[in-house]
Amino acid sequence: MDHFQLQDEVQSLQKLREHYEHQLRLIGLELCDLPEDVGSMLDECVELHQVTQLHDLQLEYLKEFYYIKLKEHLENKLTIAKIQAEIKEQERQHQKEIAECNLLEKFTTSVNMRLISESEMQRNKIIIEEKITNLQQKQAVFNVPDDLNIDELVKKVERLQKTKPKDK
Repeated sequence: MDHFQLQDEVQSLQKLREHYEHQLRLIGLELCDLPEDVGSMLDECVELHQVTQLHDLQLEYLKEFYYIKLKEHLENKLTIAKIQAEIKEQERQHQKEIAECNLLEKFTTSVNMRLISESEMQRNKIIIEEKITNLQQKQAVFNVPDDLNIDELVKKVERLQKTKPKDK
């Protein structure tokens, strides 16, 4: 607001104060004659007028103000309920994510424990290749007759094992 508007408002308030003081004098009351608690209640009333922006205390305006505030209150409660539901859903989702992270951490830990380093893998590969070559060399030295039937040999060994416990 500019300076002139403020001056006009101050003047109109002063005129209103004078009018109210005149009305009080007509019925025989002076502001200075009122008890302390009435002055404090008037101060509270002025503060309420400033907060509510209701300058005319007619019943229709008060009802309208009440219903507006009630509507705002209900809308705020609805918003709070929606936000609380959303928070609970987010917390549930968060717990699921934490459980999934824990599961993945267990998996990576177990995989890391089972992993073999590349140098160890190369060493194992060399050892296995040496064993294969040794076995191939031994197999080349070992002459297996062509008419050898392995199935019959296994059956004979099994029969011998069955008869051995009986002999004891």
